[in-house]
Amino acid sequence: MGLFDKLFKKKETQHGISERQVEKEKPIEQMTFQKAQPVIKDQIKRGHIGTYKRQVYFDTVKELKERYIAFDVETTGLSPMNDKIIEVAAVLFENGEITQSYTSLVNPEVFVPYSATAINHITNEMVQNAPKENIVFAELVEFLGDALKQQTTICAHNASFDMNFLSETLMRLGYDGKISYVDTLSLSRSLIKGLHNYKQDTVAMYFDIVNNQSHRAVTDAEICGKILWNLLQIEEKEEEKRLRNLEKSKPCDEEMEICAYIQNCIMKNGGDSKWLGFYKNSSNYVDVSYLYSILKFKCAKKGKYIIVEKSSAEKLNCNIEPCTMSEGGSDYVRVYFNSPFELEPLKSYLFNIYAKCRKSALDYFKYNKRYEAEHKNSPAMLNHLSDMDVAALLESAEKRKLMEKVVSETMENSNDESRISREDIIIQPIHNRVPLDGIRNKNNWEKGYDEGYPFWERGDNLRKEGNVEDAIKLFDHARYNGYDAPVLYDSYAMAYHKLKDYANEIDILDEGIVRERKNGINVSRLEARRDKAIQLLYKQQEAEKKKLEKEQIKNENIKIISETSTKTTGRAILQLTDDMTLIKRYDTIAQAVRETGVNSKSIRDAAKGVQKHAGGYVWKYADGADEELL
Repeated sequence: MGLFDKLFKKKETQHGISERQVEKEKPIEQMTFQKAQPVIKDQIKRGHIGTYKRQVYFDTVKELKERYIAFDVETTGLSPMNDKIIEVAAVLFENGEITQSYTSLVNPEVFVPYSATAINHITNEMVQNAPKENIVFAELVEFLGDALKQQTTICAHNASFDMNFLSETLMRLGYDGKISYVDTLSLSRSLIKGLHNYKQDTVAMYFDIVNNQSHRAVTDAEICGKILWNLLQIEEKEEEKRLRNLEKSKPCDEEMEICAYIQNCIMKNGGDSKWLGFYKNSSNYVDVSYLYSILKFKCAKKGKYIIVEKSSAEKLNCNIEPCTMSEGGSDYVRVYFNSPFELEPLKSYLFNIYAKCRKSALDYFKYNKRYEAEHKNSPAMLNHLSDMDVAALLESAEKRKLMEKVVSETMENSNDESRISREDIIIQPIHNRVPLDGIRNKNNWEKGYDEGYPFWERGDNLRKEGNVEDAIKLFDHARYNGYDAPVLYDSYAMAYHKLKDYANEIDILDEGIVRERKNGINVSRLEARRDKAIQLLYKQQEAEKKKLEKEQIKNENIKIISETSTKTTGRAILQLTDDMTLIKRYDTIAQAVRETGVNSKSIRDAAKGVQKHAGGYVWKYADGADEELL
């Protein structure tokens, strides 16, 4: 008995199996064909073969690429119980290359139907002298080796068909084992979109794999193995893409500190964090979810804000702005904050929306138990926080708050003489805005919001489209009707900024800072905008000064030319710098050549405009320079 026989408990027949020898069969016309008969129990005890379909994930791709066996069979029909294998092939792939293969026709000892021959082109004459299945499968078992112990994966296209025939035949012959397999048909359907069908030949064509002899076991097995290799490449790329997206979906450290504070608020009120997760979407909003989304916040350039219901934010002493339509529309507002600890007034609101969402989530889990496991592996739950994580992040948030305070105080107390102040510029705004005492609904925020907000919204859309002048007119209407929010002054500032009208930008921001500060709103963002506008206006005014100075220099040059003009026998020439500052007037080109050493032809060419410089200087004829220098 061979080693593989001992391993897989193959039982000997009464006479045993000797070395492989091909029996000479009777001529086909003398053969009597009959349906396959079950093996007598007294001869061979039936074995057991377990087959297990393997799912392909990123962490299994590397292992599969190293080694797998592609398998294919041709049969007399579709029933593993009633039909027989007439050809079998197994091809070993290692790192994408074929290293070994086994193939053989099999004498089924039954008639091969014409319907089977029409598909696989295997005739009764071809299998007449082929070895019988007990010999072929003994050799196949030896070739498969550890694949019957699930240590090497087998692949096939529409693998359930091939595995059913393989396992049934092996069990009938008394073999035991376990087989892990990959189905390239189902894998193709999940990784390749848009094919009209997923037959092996169609998938092979997609990968530019040529099969010159389809429906023969060895070629089909080779093609199947090559298909799997290409599918593994796709799975690797898809998984890398998924991992990159997951990395992007992870909130940054500062955002996770906010998440930790929200979770801590919920836990302190008696909630649980079992299904609480956090996910950063492509628009950079961080979604807080308990199966379903609870709320979202954003760390934007102009500040950190959380989206809350308008009714819950009315009494908050903080910077509040209307939301965009995508954020919730008129029913929600942005609540700005610097530190997550400033969200303390919202702790009841946070718990209430959590409790409502939790009830729906638990009801759904009761309805669909499987979804609980799926949600556990969702992107949001990958950012789930433990109690230790929350404690560490809150400590980090405290340190960040302290650091920001120190930096702010340092900046306020610094004596930076180079900093441009309000006094360094001249503010001369020209605008026909309604004065403050002419504004409607000044003492009725709700009415001012209702009547003014639509004007601001339309104006801001126009501003984004580039129509800033019409946008400013609508902002004026919003202001006149009593709309008083930091976002209005932001929009005003951005519109004037686009026009480079920094004086009006500073003027409107001055108003916004005073008004919003009276309302108890943090105006640091408006102050930052104003500081930037002051810097730009200063540069603009300095540029105007330099322009005036340049004009003065030109006028002085003209005066010098007129004062030094004398009658000469030649044509006077002027030596100038690039900014048209006069260096010297020469009565003749010859004099200029003597004193500068510059070639006379080069000076003439420069004076005529043939070239820009001669000797590194600009040259102009004195009698034609007056007008030009002006």
